[in-house]
Amino acid sequence: MFTITPAVRLSVGLVILTVSLLILAQAIGLAPGAERQQLDVRKRLAETLASQVSVAIMRGDELLLQYLLESSVERNPEILSVAVRHNNGNLVAKTNAHEKFWADAKEHESTPTHIRFPVMTNGAKRAEFEISFEPLLHDRHPVFGVPTFVLLIIFISLSGFVGFWFYIKRALKHLDPSAVVPARVRNALNILAEGVLILDRREQIVLANTALLENLRRTEEFLLGKKASNLGWFVDPKSVDNEYPWMRAIAEGIKQTGVRVLLPMGDDGEKIFHVNAVPILDAKGAIQGTIAVFEDITELEGKNRLLEDMVQQLAASQAAIETKNKELTYLATRDPLTNCFNRRALYEHLNGKFDGARASDAEFSCIMADIDFFKKVNDTYGHAVGDEVIKMAANSLREVVRDMDMVARFGGEEFCVILPGAPIEQAQMIAERCREKIASQVTNGVSVTGSFGVTSMRMGAISSSQLIQQADEALYYSKQHGRNQVTRWAPGMESLIAETQH
Repeated sequence: MFTITPAVRLSVGLVILTVSLLILAQAIGLAPGAERQQLDVRKRLAETLASQVSVAIMRGDELLLQYLLESSVERNPEILSVAVRHNNGNLVAKTNAHEKFWADAKEHESTPTHIRFPVMTNGAKRAEFEISFEPLLHDRHPVFGVPTFVLLIIFISLSGFVGFWFYIKRALKHLDPSAVVPARVRNALNILAEGVLILDRREQIVLANTALLENLRRTEEFLLGKKASNLGWFVDPKSVDNEYPWMRAIAEGIKQTGVRVLLPMGDDGEKIFHVNAVPILDAKGAIQGTIAVFEDITELEGKNRLLEDMVQQLAASQAAIETKNKELTYLATRDPLTNCFNRRALYEHLNGKFDGARASDAEFSCIMADIDFFKKVNDTYGHAVGDEVIKMAANSLREVVRDMDMVARFGGEEFCVILPGAPIEQAQMIAERCREKIASQVTNGVSVTGSFGVTSMRMGAISSSQLIQQADEALYYSKQHGRNQVTRWAPGMESLIAETQH
């Protein structure tokens, strides 16, 4: 296959440019031979007009003769005047101002600006045809008296310098810059899996290895001489600096690493590269270019995105599971009627809190509460009203106790309140306020009261179950002694309850 080398291309371009300059010089009248061409044209024009004038004279048609003279001046801008002079020296016909334009004519001799032609009839000279022309181009526009040939040399020199400078400046970009890279270096770079670009200090591509050409889907001939930044890259918007790493390496002389650069690939999306750039320094430490290494991480990024999607889906599933677990935990630890903790949750919470308070010798109290004559409410108003009364009592307890306290439905119409950090005096005050709150409520036209028993870990309980037992005994004491009251547990109260039961 025939290949046009850069040297051939450059030679053809210079020849075309030189020919163009010569054509331009010819057009403006600087080329050699322009005056002779003008003279030849004027001679042929004069001969043609002379033959036409001869015909008019032979016919004796003065009107036709005058018309021919005037029309020749009008149609030819270079003709200043025309006249026919008789052999005796008198003018037979003329155009305006002919005497003025013919004043400089030489006698019996033609010049470039004044041409004479004899008018012959039957072999005899009848008259003389006179034509006055504009000066020739080099005479019309003299430049300090400089000969046309010298002007041509000056024109070609100046215009050639400017034209060749622009042309060579552009052509040098397309000369084979890869020739400066030894074959062994090129072969070594082609072995690498990463793409490699070698750039000069103007950021123009000197070499691109095989891996990068495959990634870019371009030929080396297409890339050579082009600026790397003009290939359509753009720095990842997530990067701190949006400047190309190879440009920073050239500008700052510092190695650039780990810069994410993206390259749109049309319908195939985009390629993602991890780019490192190292400046190339000469023996004096001056920057001569840079080597940029492009690691294609498109596939890796795709897998990372897939992994991120899977992690997000897993996190969403985990969150859904946790939500369900919370719902199940809530359902497992709550009483469905009152939304209070149930008895199972009460004991799980109480055991840990009681042991911790006992180990740190902290205050820890317990309240047991019961709705008075609740069976009578159920029997009189029905279980639906009874359920509303139970919910009213639970809400009253939650409104009075502290945020840190735990309210649990112990069973039926009975409730238990755990008060960590509260001494028995404070617990008794809270129980009294709960009693007053319940007594002040009316539910579906029904008013009820509550009985309460209060105890504290300071009263000698050594286990959570014993603490609840003491509070329950104090509650029983309240119910046995008139109800609608709060009783603090005291030692020996269990024997009094036993006697009452007998």
